Amino acid sequence: MSASEDNLLDRIARLDAPSLERLLEHAEALLSQKGDRPLRRHHPGMGPCQAAMFKVPHEIRHLDTEQIERLTAAFDGWRDAARTSPIRRARERMRLVYLMLRHSGGKLGEVLSLNENTDIDMGQSMVTLGGGKPEETARKVIVPKPFLEEVRRFAASPANRHMRGELFRLDPGFVRRKLYEQAVKAGLPPGRVSPTSLRHSRAVELLRGGVPLPVVQVMLGHSSLVLTSIYCSFSEQDCQRILNHCVIKESRVKTSARNTFFGTVSSVRKSPLLTEISLAVQNGFEVVAVITNESFERLGLTEGGQVTALVKAPWVLLGKDEHKARTSARNCFPGRVTGIRGDGVAVEIMGMLDGGTPMCALITAESVESLDIKEGDIVWFFFKAFSVIISTD
Repeated sequence: MSASEDNLLDRIARLDAPSLERLLEHAEALLSQKGDRPLRRHHPGMGPCQAAMFKVPHEIRHLDTEQIERLTAAFDGWRDAARTSPIRRARERMRLVYLMLRHSGGKLGEVLSLNENTDIDMGQSMVTLGGGKPEETARKVIVPKPFLEEVRRFAASPANRHMRGELFRLDPGFVRRKLYEQAVKAGLPPGRVSPTSLRHSRAVELLRGGVPLPVVQVMLGHSSLVLTSIYCSFSEQDCQRILNHCVIKESRVKTSARNTFFGTVSSVRKSPLLTEISLAVQNGFEVVAVITNESFERLGLTEGGQVTALVKAPWVLLGKDEHKARTSARNCFPGRVTGIRGDGVAVEIMGMLDGGTPMCALITAESVESLDIKEGDIVWFFFKAFSVIISTD
């Protein structure tokens, strides 16, 4: 990056959020006028992201997303140009080897030794790589399901029965030669396309997408995180911008919900429409939430994942009983009333759960009177699983 670009980035970093938004809209308009792609924007409020800002050292040969797409299109065109069915099948086989290299980040030897019958789990979209040598540990890598469907259909064709179990068993020299040829057709520097550069490209692609470095390490089978860290480096200015964003973000009010629980997903139970999620939250509590399957998939929730559970004060009900309040609500926690504030119609009840978790409920003044709630009383705070909002930010 040139000195002028560094200076420009410094000036941009000093702009406020509305100014940055207007600048981004202006940049998108200019790119559209020039016929280029629109910028890939983060969700509002996300600010600078380390995945989008790190630099790949020059010595790491890799392809960016646009180059990968061109190379893939070249392989598609090469296959489609086949004049006979046998030639088309042979080219499709090579194309599948290329796509496996591209999506799995595997080494050439690992991909060529795959047995599509035993090393591919269609249900989990998972491929098992490595483990062929005593000193190697096999690892499982998730790849796109549509690609594995292509592999399944190709392997299931009666015309390909002679290669079952050995679909990926091609000569390494042949594979390297075809990569070179398609790189030329795609207008890419031939020396930049190889099995190793495809492995590097997948690593960079995942890191750009926000996948944590240790996860990429596991996928690539690196013995040390230091080996994986070669893919990204941050300038001092990048570090300052990321830290500045995080400091500002800490001071912002992210939601109007008064009740917040931080924890991890401990279990998941799905139905055709809804998903029930149990969360192990701070101070040993368990919070149960029910969300739609669409929300579950969109949030990318998995067991062990870190999440935040939010509950608005009007959704929290109160019960006063020396034993646990009997209610259909899945979430019911004992606490002590620490404050009462009302306006004659609605009353805000502040409380503290065992372990120090604050709670807030908004109920009617009539309910406060009928329950005879006073500061210092022990009460039960409860809310339905459908009242819980899940956030992964």
